[in-house]
Amino acid sequence: MRARGVTKTFASGRQEVWALRGVDLDVRAGEFLALVGPSGSGKTTLLNLIGALDVPTAGELLVLGRPIAALSKHERAHLRLQSLGFVFQAYNLVPVLTARENVEFVLELQGAGLDRRARAQEVLAELGLADLTDRRINELSGGQQQRVAVARAVAARPAIVLADEPTANLDGENAETLMHLMRDLRDRHGMTFIFSTHDPRVVAHAVRIVTLVDGRVARDERTGGEPPHTILPAATVQAVGA
Repeated sequence: MRARGVTKTFASGRQEVWALRGVDLDVRAGEFLALVGPSGSGKTTLLNLIGALDVPTAGELLVLGRPIAALSKHERAHLRLQSLGFVFQAYNLVPVLTARENVEFVLELQGAGLDRRARAQEVLAELGLADLTDRRINELSGGQQQRVAVARAVAARPAIVLADEPTANLDGENAETLMHLMRDLRDRHGMTFIFSTHDPRVVAHAVRIVTLVDGRVARDERTGGEPPHTILPAATVQAVGA
């Protein structure tokens, strides 16, 4: 991901609200990055722009080589479906489906050319849910539901996983478990994880921490965990985003 001078404003009555004010940021393949900052600092707005859920008001934003502002709604939807995974604070699971069916449903939407049932069971097992694949969502604990949400986000091996406050509804033990599982997924599959968070438990696991204040990048630091994976060659990035 590459951002140069990215600005986002919203209309509030007769006033213009500045959510982002000229953000410059590069995110390399395989990073495990936390966006932090006070409420109203622009974390969720930036996450939504990276996730092609919205477009910047000004500036340049490239995600997997694609200029977000230049894409049509259909093209942005295709990018989200094929190359991005989302983990929401509210889980957003389908309650009438089982854990496995929730994961299979997204794979079906993506038209993934694989055995959807086998992939769903594989990724649920990776997240410690092998014995719960046929349980309905309302039969699972909050921590288990969030792991199903992660399984759904990563099942198709997206290039980027975006997580908005993924531990907000979890106790300490479940939050730690979830972060270890996501770090393991990153290590084994090379996916890039970007979190928007207030939670110090998430920050403690991040390899890179970007602090936003008043819509600007105030600080960008690495924690010394390890360097990110090599940047994908431009041709590969374009192919992934195509």
